Amino acid sequence: MQMQSSSDQTELVQRKPILSARQVAITVIFGAIAGAFELLQITIPGYLPGVNFSLSGIWLSLSTMIGGPIVGVIVAFVDAITGQVGIIGWPGFAIHVLILAALYPRVYRIEDPTRRLVGYLIITMIALFFQYWWWIGLYSFVLQIIPFKAQLVLQFGYAYWVYLAIYFLIPALVLARAPQFVAPEWRWPWQREEAETATETETASRST
Repeated sequence: MQMQSSSDQTELVQRKPILSARQVAITVIFGAIAGAFELLQITIPGYLPGVNFSLSGIWLSLSTMIGGPIVGVIVAFVDAITGQVGIIGWPGFAIHVLILAALYPRVYRIEDPTRRLVGYLIITMIALFFQYWWWIGLYSFVLQIIPFKAQLVLQFGYAYWVYLAIYFLIPALVLARAPQFVAPEWRWPWQREEAETATETETASRST
């Protein structure tokens, strides 16, 4: 009986979905918002000729903070395919999501509210910095819109700081006013497996 119960439990664990019901809901909500903003062209003008400042960083950041990296990457994909640049912009967003997800839980655990906001600003700057190298390569070498050196001046002298405000302000306001709403109640996929394995081992030891 114990062996059968153990095998049944293992089978149930293997069938668990990658995303919880809560994460699916977060994906749908923020994916819909991001897609709607792009399709309705709710943007800020002044980036490049024919290209405006997208507000996608708000939804990308919030979905990652609340739902984790997989949710953030899916929302970024929806935003990319409905946005101005298209699917070729998705890897740049994914870079930002993965870096933010890697650093955000540690920042969230900072108890002092001011230090927590400063920490969030720093990790947003880091994630956006690495994301920007994708866009620089895309615009300079793939789309060939602007030469590489001119890109460095344009992006880090001007556009980076506008996008930093977009990515930071509203998520930071939520983090300051309603931190429980953006609590990182998620794990990376391998962390989920480790936790489940530890639980199975503990259960088996108690049974014996």
